[in-house]
Amino acid sequence: MESLKFTYLAEPNDINFGGKVHGGEVMKWIDQAAYALAVKYSKGYAVTKFVDNIEFKSPINIGDLVTINVFLVKSGNTSMTFNVKVLSEHLVLQEENLNCECDIVFVAIDQNGKPRKIIK
Repeated sequence: MESLKFTYLAEPNDINFGGKVHGGEVMKWIDQAAYALAVKYSKGYAVTKFVDNIEFKSPINIGDLVTINVFLVKSGNTSMTFNVKVLSEHLVLQEENLNCECDIVFVAIDQNGKPRKIIK
């Protein structure tokens, strides 16, 4: 199974007014990590088509080590579906939480901006 792992350190500029990492920042990280696997798997440029069932389960705190795990679930002629899990770890306490998960679909794109066949 194709997979990829991205790791970030939650920084003060990532937080919202409640003092936790902003959901939009988490969504950006998800998109970046899934993009990397989509390009790697399809051997070319790809774009986000759809994000499904994004569920925020627990907050991420400043200083947490955040890991984005992306797994290829399905591949079609031009599209790829990934499952994404976001985990955070409090580095001092070494406690890990599942913060968020979702499915995301990418489409392989050619130089003219049209869907292209995925090279396997």
